[in-house]
Amino acid sequence: MRAYELMYILDPTLDEDATQALISQIEDFIAKQEVTIENTDPWGKRRLAYTIGRHWEGYYVLSQLKAGPQSLSEVERKLRVTDGVLRFLTVRLDKEHAKLERRRRKAGLDSGSGALPEGSTPGEEPGAIEAKVDGAEPQETPDKPSDEPEDQAPKTEEVAETESETGSKGEES
Repeated sequence: MRAYELMYILDPTLDEDATQALISQIEDFIAKQEVTIENTDPWGKRRLAYTIGRHWEGYYVLSQLKAGPQSLSEVERKLRVTDGVLRFLTVRLDKEHAKLERRRRKAGLDSGSGALPEGSTPGEEPGAIEAKVDGAEPQETPDKPSDEPEDQAPKTEEVAETESETGSKGEES
């Protein structure tokens, strides 16, 4: 069985009881498909990036699952036809994510909170924070002066040699 995350967006016009009933209906169906639900985290109503069926908001729910590929395809089929589900996305958690979680647990960080070490960014390796000094930004390199426009590339040795041979740029004898 592999680890997956399932994010689904529910119709925001449903009242709180109907929303909770729909979430438990989806969870019951998932459990019947021999899928283990590790955690379900309802995020609540949030604004959508674009309209979906005349809705500007949606009720977001994130679930962590352990499932086989056949059972997961049946869950996705059921979500497609379920009234009240606007969108869903299933993502397989890869081995690198699992390694990162093990490193965080070993380092004593809370893996459930998703907190990163101070000064690190989401794409960084956990040990990369040691390379930073008090969160200071990298210094500008001396070979590229700050007054040079970014769109103008520095001259290479070959171009500089050609210019010195011809006397000036672009002239030929």
